[in-house]
Amino acid sequence: MDKNRLKKFITYFLIIIIFFVILSVIFSFHAIYTGVKNVCVEAKQEFGQNCVQSLILFIRSDDHTQKQKIHAVWALGQLADSTAIPYLEEFKEKYECIDPSKKSKMCYELYKAIKWCTSGNVTSWMYKNREKW
Repeated sequence: MDKNRLKKFITYFLIIIIFFVILSVIFSFHAIYTGVKNVCVEAKQEFGQNCVQSLILFIRSDDHTQKQKIHAVWALGQLADSTAIPYLEEFKEKYECIDPSKKSKMCYELYKAIKWCTSGNVTSWMYKNREKW
């Protein structure tokens, strides 16, 4: 294979790789957005508050499974709303997540949500119009 054909092949190959990386990022962001929206809408239908307050009430409720509450904590982290921090700290105590070495899924999500609500995350810009959900 001569140098020109090799350069052309490498160029096309890189373009295809870049296209699939961009497509994967777009798909991932859409999946995250849809997941957060679904959890928020469910919580808002049940509690009638804004998204953050409804998710907090959702987590406090005894009517939901641990898995549903973990999804709600994850959604709060994705929203990265600093008003949720005191409640997330409260949930850390409730779920006995004071020790960072505790390896439960709930503790992991709580620590992550607090971090994101404190310093933001890559996807939080997607939820600026969340009150329209």
